[in-house]
Amino acid sequence: MLRIFLTVILPLVLPTVGYALYVFVVERRRREAEEAHSPAPWWATAPWPWLVFAGVAAMAVTLGSVALTSGVAPHTPYTPAHLEDGRVVGGGASGSGPSGN
Repeated sequence: MLRIFLTVILPLVLPTVGYALYVFVVERRRREAEEAHSPAPWWATAPWPWLVFAGVAAMAVTLGSVALTSGVAPHTPYTPAHLEDGRVVGGGASGSGPSGN
């Protein structure tokens, strides 16, 4: 269930929640500016800086989590997929395969 939440539900819901939060903040700032008879702040009418910042932040979190939670130890030998007794055996990093030297 956690895998489904992290790979399906969260990527679909998170952008929608972010956009709804952005619209809420922008509309509130516009109303405040109208009530005070002053122009709205520049960022209230231009979403691109916020979208770029959100994209860079999401990329950094994703790259950081992948770098910290995946992979194998350095210099671990890779064994390519091969045939054994007529069956295809999948490849992968393992200590028992050839070292490639």
